Amino acid sequence: MNRPDTLDKKRRPDLDDPLQPFAEALRERVPSREALLAEGKAMTDSRRKRRNAACGGLLVLALSSAVWLLDPAWHTEDVQVALGQRQQLELADGSRVELNSGSHLIIEKRLRSRQLELRHGEALFTVVHADTPFIVRSQGVSVRDIGTVFDVRSDARGVDVAVIEGAVEVSSNRSAAVRLNGGQQLRASSSHFGDVRPVNVAALTAWRQNKLRFDGTPLSEVIADLQHYRSKPLRLADAQVGELRLSGEFDSNSVEALIGLLPSILPVSLARAADGSITFSKAR
Repeated sequence: MNRPDTLDKKRRPDLDDPLQPFAEALRERVPSREALLAEGKAMTDSRRKRRNAACGGLLVLALSSAVWLLDPAWHTEDVQVALGQRQQLELADGSRVELNSGSHLIIEKRLRSRQLELRHGEALFTVVHADTPFIVRSQGVSVRDIGTVFDVRSDARGVDVAVIEGAVEVSSNRSAAVRLNGGQQLRASSSHFGDVRPVNVAALTAWRQNKLRFDGTPLSEVIADLQHYRSKPLRLADAQVGELRLSGEFDSNSVEALIGLLPSILPVSLARAADGSITFSKAR
């Protein structure tokens, strides 16, 4: 027969375990399995968010760097000058542009450069020094200013660049860069650069005083200059007539009168078509 105290011990074995109170206290201080799992999940989510934030920051930095390197135009201004008119502009940086008759200029606002595109016509640029480069593009040719006053003319002949003061660097995707200093000029296309020649500044800038100055200029060049003041085509019957040379100073506001005067100056005849075009032939 069991004694009562023995039965009581069998029902409550904790009465013989002196560490039991400490175990109970330890359970209260140590988190449960569920609490540990919840805390681990929270830490994992936090690390994932920090990693995503870091990746997002790197992506933004990469995109910003790419945009900076690409230097996109974020705003453009379109300027077109009517035939027989001239227009003067002052750019945001203080640089000045004077546009000749029939010129078309695109002014671009970019992140890290000052760029303009002369679609056709003629423009005289007086550039203010700045940390950002000043570039004029036309027909695949780029003119980079090195602190100067220069003239760019773009038409069917190509792109004529002339430096009045300072220097520019002329380049294209197919031709090595050429530096032009004050008093120098060249004719360029995207695939070919002509020889560097001296500039006749008075003749070059005569258009600013509504004048056209020619000094033994081939008629082919004269016709191309006159075309800037006329919407209807001027043509040469053959290359031989284009070799005739013209000298003199004429009023650019009276281009039609000059055209009518040419047969009395040079051995040429004019053939006027119904569409307003004129063809020059060698007089017989």
